[in-house]
Amino acid sequence: MPLHLRRRLFTILRTFLPFFQACFQAWLAGYLPWGDRTARTARAAQKLREALEQLGIVFIKVGQVVGVRTDALSPAYAAELAKLQDAVRPVPIHIVKPFLEREYGRVLSEIFERFDPDPLATASIGQVHRARWRGREIVVKFLKPDTLALLETDFELIRRMASGLRRVSRNPVWEDILTVVGRFEAGFREEADFTAERQHAVRLRELLATFPDVVVPETIDELCTPRILALAFVDGYRISDADAVRRIVRRPERLLDRLVHLYAYMILCEGYYHADPHPGNFLVLPDGRLALLDFGMVQTLRATTRETLARVVEAALRGRLDDVVDGFYRLGLVDPETPRDLARAAVARIGEINVLQSNTKNRITAVGKAVEESQVRFLLPEDLAYPFRLIQMLEGVASYYQPGWNVIADGGAGLQAALEDLVRRTRSTRPPEIAPSAAVNGARPATSPVRRLFQALQEIFEATTEELEQASPPGAAPPPTTVRCEMPAAAAPVAGRL
Repeated sequence: MPLHLRRRLFTILRTFLPFFQACFQAWLAGYLPWGDRTARTARAAQKLREALEQLGIVFIKVGQVVGVRTDALSPAYAAELAKLQDAVRPVPIHIVKPFLEREYGRVLSEIFERFDPDPLATASIGQVHRARWRGREIVVKFLKPDTLALLETDFELIRRMASGLRRVSRNPVWEDILTVVGRFEAGFREEADFTAERQHAVRLRELLATFPDVVVPETIDELCTPRILALAFVDGYRISDADAVRRIVRRPERLLDRLVHLYAYMILCEGYYHADPHPGNFLVLPDGRLALLDFGMVQTLRATTRETLARVVEAALRGRLDDVVDGFYRLGLVDPETPRDLARAAVARIGEINVLQSNTKNRITAVGKAVEESQVRFLLPEDLAYPFRLIQMLEGVASYYQPGWNVIADGGAGLQAALEDLVRRTRSTRPPEIAPSAAVNGARPATSPVRRLFQALQEIFEATTEELEQASPPGAAPPPTTVRCEMPAAAAPVAGRL
């Protein structure tokens, strides 16, 4: 192993040492009559968050992804990891100012009427400051120094460690891990390219113009460079601020339906989707609209994969288990050498668990046990790594309002809307009005849940899916509507973040 990787590995181990010590003390406190395990656990959680911050980009991102699952974490860890969403240690203004002036070739006072020295938000890769430019409130996001070098080192170290473990264990799962690592590395590198992020913001703003209740901030192209992104300022409440959001949105389940609809539309209809849905990237505006932020991690899905995935979703919602299993094989989610009867039984069991089990921790444990007992080798194709990660993150966001919420059991209304969008893209006729059911509105069936859920959803999707099967080649999309993305500065007391 090269010297720079050995040094980085030593730094990682040394940085995590206080966390390991705090974990041991918390464990020991549980066996001592005078021990305060709650306080020790809170200290361990704090040490973990501090270690992730010190180690930088990749580790902060892992903490953000894990921290979203508040329903699967203890309160202490959930509270500490939540701070990683936009409260990462900031780069001081005395470093920010000369960096921006070098990028622009001018002093900041000549460009901006006001530039706030304290950041609105600090993330793993970028930092965001609010400013006033030509009478407009905007935000300026810049790439942190040494970002690319740190990414290269950490991913090289991860690849080497995974390769070594693969040779030692001879377990094929490490091959899958290496594939996923490669996909995430590509995503990180694209996230660090602010020219690409600007293009993503522009394209998503165009694609989502048909969603009047979704806001994508306008880019300020004159102020953008490969390492700087400027956008219109948007004011609102973070989606994780459940108390504030409930004062605006009286039925939070509709907000969750909107999230599922939005992401299912991007994946199934456009094949171009925002791939970083952690709570810091959503704001609920005072008028109830949802603002989408941070466009550094945007992914695409091939048309053939998108078509197969749409048919798997449609088959699952209609209760056609054999078609779902066929789709799993076509998508590469199951080893092609796996006997079909084993795969069918495993898929049926996993689907049943997701409907029956409302407790997230128990559901995750039960699914893991079912997969292990099935002896089926499930795979994660490279182009589906982000969609599966995305589902987990959306479920974490939903847990702020409905603990135990999951896409299979509770996301029917959003999936219904996306399938209707898919029909409208392939046919000019409008799908018939479909009456909602208890299953779509989040009520879990009382008896025989799997069968009754599938039956209810089958009735809901009957007309839509029949049109989907008979659809002609794609035609013209519905005409876009204008979405105003710049909100007045006084619209809400909490600043928008990227």
